[in-house]
Amino acid sequence: MEGMRAEEYGVTFGAAVRDLADIQDKYRHAVRQTGRAVVDACEKSVVAAVRVQEQASQAGADWAADTVRTQTGLTKELNAISVGVLRQLLA
Repeated sequence: MEGMRAEEYGVTFGAAVRDLADIQDKYRHAVRQTGRAVVDACEKSVVAAVRVQEQASQAGADWAADTVRTQTGLTKELNAISVGVLRQLLA
């Protein structure tokens, strides 16, 4: 097997260096794209968590308001019953 001539070695080495540079560029691009995708996913996750928290807070506020309305209604009914009972006892 004959050895490579200097010109052939130079051409082959130059091509290998260019190939390596292309691979590095593609790798850097893929890393940037992956980083962006991770950041986007994190942002979406945070937004979704905030929305869920807001919905839970609103549901809790709605439940509390309904409970107060129910309690107020029951208190009025109990007061009316008490007044009716007292009137009957005093009559």
